[in-house]
Amino acid sequence: MKLVSKLLFFSATSFFLKSCNQTNEKNTLHNKSIKTGKSQFAANDIFLAKHSDSCNCSAEFESKDSIKLVHIKNQFYKSKTGHLYEKTEAQREINGHLKEIEYFNGSFSQDVDPLTFEPLDGWYAKDKNYIYYYRPVSGGMQISKLDKADNKTFKILPGQYKYGADKNYFYDGTEIIDDFVPNKTNFKLNSKGQIFEMECNQRKYKFELVN
Repeated sequence: MKLVSKLLFFSATSFFLKSCNQTNEKNTLHNKSIKTGKSQFAANDIFLAKHSDSCNCSAEFESKDSIKLVHIKNQFYKSKTGHLYEKTEAQREINGHLKEIEYFNGSFSQDVDPLTFEPLDGWYAKDKNYIYYYRPVSGGMQISKLDKADNKTFKILPGQYKYGADKNYFYDGTEIIDDFVPNKTNFKLNSKGQIFEMECNQRKYKFELVN
């Protein structure tokens, strides 16, 4: 069923955020986010407001329940309580057979700004405020906020997909690589232009390489 592309403004007191706890529910394989292309999005502030990471909202909605959600932009939707969901597809085992399904995953950081969120190369994404670790996992796409990452200077390291750096730190996924200062670190690159080792204050760190 198609969602209406424009929403009337509602009273700011129409809906209230609920406090809650999310849980991943079913195992998924080979998850990937779906881009829905350019589209109009809700201008209603109640749907664009930040929502709590800990609430009693559903961890996911089935595709047939999309009428319960409001399309914000691209793959992002919100419920009437303000909880953010990402439209996702995955293979799930149903009656002993793998089947491609589409659903709405809500088990990720609710700090995401859906209007400015964009995937970067590799397993990272950014919005106007934060950097996120963004990769497929069981239950949907993992979107984990990197609290200390500087979204103005963050870049993925050359030839890598899960290693990044900003003006202050190096990152391995969601973890900070300790004892390495970006402006005091030297790198070694292979013939493909991939960083395979860095050194700072006589400490060395070897990176996993992607073939």
